Amino acid sequence: MRAGIPSVVALSLAALAGCASARSGPTPELLAARAAVVQAQESPLSPLAVAELRRAEQALAVAEREARERPRSRSARDAAYVARRRAQCSLLSSLVRMNLGALARGRQAVEQLRARAAGSAQGAAEPAPPGDEDLERAPADPTAR
Repeated sequence: MRAGIPSVVALSLAALAGCASARSGPTPELLAARAAVVQAQESPLSPLAVAELRRAEQALAVAEREARERPRSRSARDAAYVARRRAQCSLLSSLVRMNLGALARGRQAVEQLRARAAGSAQGAAEPAPPGDEDLERAPADPTAR
């Protein structure tokens, strides 16, 4: 039984040393918030959600301040959570805006094809199916770089 005591003490000391080193760095919540904001900033679609990205960056600044003033407090964890969620909202908003743009361009292309088909139907009994030339005239993607 005595042989097991030193190993328990050694394990306890190792655990305490691990806790001490973990306390000196940022919390996992703050690290996740930072990563989410960086991901939103580096997204090629970020120009589509500038306001949301700015809110995420501001929320991260609040989380950083809370972590400095009150490390490991509930308010610091909550602020980091809010920053992470705002960054995720920024990404989602940019995706929604991109898809809405694509939908609008698709609808516009369909309307152009219908108008062309209606115009050619007046001159012929049956309109010709659209060819590759219709695809070349489709509106360009404004989000492409």
